[in-house]
Amino acid sequence: MKILEKAIEILKENYICDSCVGRQFAELLSGLTNKERGKIVRHYIAFLIDSGEKIAVDSSNFYGMKFRNVKIRPKKPEKCKICKNFFFERINGLAKLVAEKLSGYEFDSFLIGTIVSSDLIRGEEKVWSEAGIEFVEPIKNEINRELGKRVEKITCKSFGLKSPDITAIVNLETNHIQLQIRSLYIYGKYQKLVRGIPQTKWICKACGGKGCIACEGEGKLYKTSVQEIMEKPLIKTVKARRSKFHGAGREDVDARCLGKRPFVIELVNPRKRKINLKKIQAWINKSKKIKVYGLKIAQKRAIQELKFSHYDKTYLAQVTFAKKIDKKKLKLLKTLRGVTIKQKTPMRVVRRRSNRVRKRKVNKISAKLIGEKKIQLKIQGEAGLYIKELIVGDEGRTEPNIAGILDNKVKSIKLDVIKIHVS
Repeated sequence: MKILEKAIEILKENYICDSCVGRQFAELLSGLTNKERGKIVRHYIAFLIDSGEKIAVDSSNFYGMKFRNVKIRPKKPEKCKICKNFFFERINGLAKLVAEKLSGYEFDSFLIGTIVSSDLIRGEEKVWSEAGIEFVEPIKNEINRELGKRVEKITCKSFGLKSPDITAIVNLETNHIQLQIRSLYIYGKYQKLVRGIPQTKWICKACGGKGCIACEGEGKLYKTSVQEIMEKPLIKTVKARRSKFHGAGREDVDARCLGKRPFVIELVNPRKRKINLKKIQAWINKSKKIKVYGLKIAQKRAIQELKFSHYDKTYLAQVTFAKKIDKKKLKLLKTLRGVTIKQKTPMRVVRRRSNRVRKRKVNKISAKLIGEKKIQLKIQGEAGLYIKELIVGDEGRTEPNIAGILDNKVKSIKLDVIKIHVS
């Protein structure tokens, strides 16, 4: 269909506003709004009619125009048959509602999304069926853009498509506005200075966090964690709903992490985004249980980078055996240097991880006798090497293993991660 034929078909029955006319030609010429396109098309048809051409269109589409050569008295139009006068009766009021909803949040950029009413969709599809869809833009796109422009003017914030701080979803049937707040991501490194606390919250499975006899009413299995110590000042400062913790691996609950482990803590639904991280770091570091370093704002992709990172680690282990240690056999531990260890998934985690054989290398190992039944081990292992199982053997699931080489059963292990080899 030619442009003129398309324009006539659009204006043939009932009134259509400039925005809705122009949207049918949205892919023609840049630098114009749809309202400007519609006005051009409407006036062009009016020119043709005033020049004497017989064109069958609804005269209400020319209300307010003064024809010079033909006797036409355009009647006052009813509502636009597509948008129901949304673009000049409702849009400004909605923009104010959105701006008011956003006022409780600190942000620099926002995005608008809409749930379009069935009336608008039906009106648009009827015109498409009559005039075709060549050159058109969906009404939802224009509403999002034009509403965004008005909110931008009111709030003096940037309306942008790329990683907005807040997205406002507007239901055009109910006027309900739902906000989707982009999480705030904080990157840093931590040390865990004590044993007996996990990296993240351990919710009690028996009660799902409600509190029961098994967890002594706490709703969790440990009173605190690295995550909880860290999140307290952060959540309070940015008024977030909660946090999610993402670490580059994790140490066991009974192990210390004296090396600096990279992490990202995600603050969900923050009301504030501007934060003094030096002050927060000092606040967290008042704790005697953990220390954090190098806190900085990060992007969401930092989580994926952490998850796919594989860092070798150095461990210090104080191991107590069941019987006196044979010094000659102790020297045999050097033979593990550079050896690839075959490890079936440890018994302690096999219930939640796939049961398979992992091959990991011992890069370095040294041993120091510190008692008749006690040694200190320093082991640098490839990322993913299970150190406790390397020491105890895990009932033959890890081969070779230190207990097997020493022919001595392990009674206890005190384990520290002393270095994480971040390149």
